Amino acid sequence: MSAPAAPGAGGPGPARVVLVHGAWHRGVSWAPVAGALAARGVEAVTPDLPSDTPGVGHAELVDAVLAGAGDGPGGPGTRGDGPPVVLVGHSLGGLVATAAAGRIADRVRALVLVAALVPEPGRPYRDRMRAERDLMVAGYDAEVRRGPGVSTYWPDARAVADGLYRGVADELDAAGRDGRAEVAVAAAELRPQDWSLLAEPCPVPSWPAVPTVSVVCAEDRVVSPVAGRREADRIGARLVELAGGHFPMLTRPEETAELLAGLAAPA
Repeated sequence: MSAPAAPGAGGPGPARVVLVHGAWHRGVSWAPVAGALAARGVEAVTPDLPSDTPGVGHAELVDAVLAGAGDGPGGPGTRGDGPPVVLVGHSLGGLVATAAAGRIADRVRALVLVAALVPEPGRPYRDRMRAERDLMVAGYDAEVRRGPGVSTYWPDARAVADGLYRGVADELDAAGRDGRAEVAVAAAELRPQDWSLLAEPCPVPSWPAVPTVSVVCAEDRVVSPVAGRREADRIGARLVELAGGHFPMLTRPEETAELLAGLAAPA
């Protein structure tokens, strides 16, 4: 269960929103939400994680997040330095954002897990995936290719549209946008993903003592929404449900930004 932090964690001013991307992606995947937050006067940063570096694990990924969070001169993870933050992790980024929250809990106004993999303290997520087969929706990665070591990559835009982004073009079309074109742009930004992170135990000894929000996407075809609701209950998070699929930062940026802006508001 998550123990709520004191109201206004990290100080009374507005929080910086740190948007952590998921597997195969870059920080630019959050650009529509970052823009919508800027229009609301909320500072947002979208760090690029070194996710395609062979053997990269929690330490390097968390350092990249904390650099975006604005750590003080003592270096990444300096407690008490820097602005208050809202840490937001999408998909695989949920593992990284949670570990980052454990490092700077006194500065975290909220931890927000968006269609996310939710870690269990002290346990490798790979073990959970083997034991709990319903965490992910089968078939989304059917066309992914193996790269060097433990990395994988997507071979082309068609494979992305039919797999990782399945259903997203239809969702965009229904909103009056050019779904095929937008998914192609997103696919062009993808890169290889090293999976060493999954073999490492989650480095936090217990769930971070920060307010936690789990955002479950009702039509998610990557992370199971059924499992997502169960995970929210397991960690004692506030559950927020959005319509649509796995990528609300693309399909529902205004709705996503409105939620995050509320969490970042001054205490």
